[in-house]
Amino acid sequence: MTTATEHLHGVVLEVLDGCAPFARDEAAPLGHVRTVSPTELRLTTHDLAAARTLRRVVAVYVAVRVPARRPRELLETSVMRRLLDTIETIRRLRPRGAPFTGLRLAAAGADTPDMRRLAAELAEGAGLPLDDEDGDLLVRVRRGDGAPSGPTWEVLLRITPRPLSARAWRAVDYPGAVNATIAACALDLLDVGAEDSLLDMTCGSGTFLIEQSCDVAPARSVGVDLAPAALDAARANQRAARRKGRIDWIEGDVLTADIAPGFTRIVANPPWGELHGEHATNRALLAALLERAAELAAPGARLGILTHEIARMTAVAAETPSPWALRDEHRFFQKGHHPRLFRFDLR
Repeated sequence: MTTATEHLHGVVLEVLDGCAPFARDEAAPLGHVRTVSPTELRLTTHDLAAARTLRRVVAVYVAVRVPARRPRELLETSVMRRLLDTIETIRRLRPRGAPFTGLRLAAAGADTPDMRRLAAELAEGAGLPLDDEDGDLLVRVRRGDGAPSGPTWEVLLRITPRPLSARAWRAVDYPGAVNATIAACALDLLDVGAEDSLLDMTCGSGTFLIEQSCDVAPARSVGVDLAPAALDAARANQRAARRKGRIDWIEGDVLTADIAPGFTRIVANPPWGELHGEHATNRALLAALLERAAELAAPGARLGILTHEIARMTAVAAETPSPWALRDEHRFFQKGHHPRLFRFDLR
């Protein structure tokens, strides 16, 4: 019997705008990667199993391109056979005892007779119920980008029941948690290594520190937060992640808590007024975080502040006397939110 790693697969990587360079670097060891747009990469790989572990992408799809003018041509026997063979390949990637539970088709015109028939025949052929709301075997259908031979359609089949951005370790979905894909990319920008000591000044449910433990565990990791419920969530998430490396969770105000200094990497995602915190006071908070970070930093430290308070952070960085020098800014885009990572170096 052949396996998923014996064939060369054309794969679409869905990414958040701002994450593409990091996703491309992460996927490069798996095969040839090219950038299609700020939110889409193309990967050619033999190893779908490894693609399931990518942490800087939102979702991974096997792409089946079909020369066709109209959606009804997707119902031809040869095309259906290709699609069902691809579904079987994807199912073999799933752990035993964790099958897909339903098939869901997403497309422009998903309610047209041809698309409804395609969804029904795929579900029947795969032996799954058709579930338009919660089906975890997601099939997307879209027009192809054109080819010299003529018009095409493309069927994208997601290889995991949930987006990769929905981390398996997130045992507690704490309000206001950092998007894990953005967190992984922000940590890349901070270049955290095994020899570093990492402080999250506003750790919440622990996304930054747990994401870092999934890559390279620092020599020291500390998370601080005022909310006991947030730290309870962080501990539960850490247990679910099952990663080596100790993380010390400290309950208290990072501005006054007793914390041993010497951190080479510091990160913060301070409250910005939608779920936590208040816009009116956030400028003072950002200035105080810069000052406190300098007190806790080791020589040559690097600081990253991820915030939606762009104007306030820009003003604080420009107008507040500080030992921190603003190196650069990196923008991310996520469902109407546009957080930006401000990266500082200790002067």
